[in-house]
Amino acid sequence: MPISNRRHAFTLIELLVVIAIIAILIGLLLPAVQKVREAAARTQCINNLKQLGIGLHSYHGTYQTFPQPRGQVPVFTSSFGWMCRILPYIEQDNLYKAAQVNFFQAIPTPVKTFQCPSDGRDGRDGTGATTLGTHSSGLTWYLGVTGSFGGSDAQYTGSNSGIFQPNTAGVAIASIADGSSNTLMIGERPPAADLVFGWWSYSDYDNLLATQNYLAIYPNCPTPGVYGPGKVTNNCDSNHFWSLHSGGGNWLFGDGSVHFLPYSAAAMTIPLATRAGGEVVNSSDF
Repeated sequence: MPISNRRHAFTLIELLVVIAIIAILIGLLLPAVQKVREAAARTQCINNLKQLGIGLHSYHGTYQTFPQPRGQVPVFTSSFGWMCRILPYIEQDNLYKAAQVNFFQAIPTPVKTFQCPSDGRDGRDGTGATTLGTHSSGLTWYLGVTGSFGGSDAQYTGSNSGIFQPNTAGVAIASIADGSSNTLMIGERPPAADLVFGWWSYSDYDNLLATQNYLAIYPNCPTPGVYGPGKVTNNCDSNHFWSLHSGGGNWLFGDGSVHFLPYSAAAMTIPLATRAGGEVVNSSDF
């Protein structure tokens, strides 16, 4: 009996079954891939905060204080704040020198250490009006903690101010009476939806924030802004600390350690934001 060389083709039903199986496998695989990507982004975010902690402590080792939060003292300005001052301590010495020569030409440069990879906007520039005209700047996802009460400079007192008290020339470790391991130094907050705020080159609303913020730059935003979930499409979420990580965000403490705090710990961020408030916080909670 002759052997047939005729090949058997797939029937339509068999083809549909194969397609269905592939679709199911893709559906099962995509969430796993997304989880892996987010885990990697969260790890990079933690590493960024650790690098900022090293930079800040290296600065302190040189000047005996952490960098002044805002610009020139005693006449405070928004430009050339604490992030500009630590550039040489995070391997950005050339950018620091360029900013001293031509500030507005240098500041659009993105700095990876200032960016959280969980946000797809990490390569973009912010654009907005400054006191010297309309300019752009690289963005930041990390803000210095000014204290537990965000208002005018005159409202910052010894009991509600943090490591980045905005009306100072820089805070020394010795003045962190609550202990550096129990005091927040930097928290996460993505740039504003319109990218007008969230610049690494400026301070105040760009890279400084209180854990209870009573200042609302954008109109009709609820106050106080407290630690909780947010959206990159909502300008009002610039009024409080939040992150693009699921369930909470990473925080750098004064001793250089990084901890992930869930949003359920929002009340804890208030006493942790002060450096000499005398509050008792159980470190085992974080």
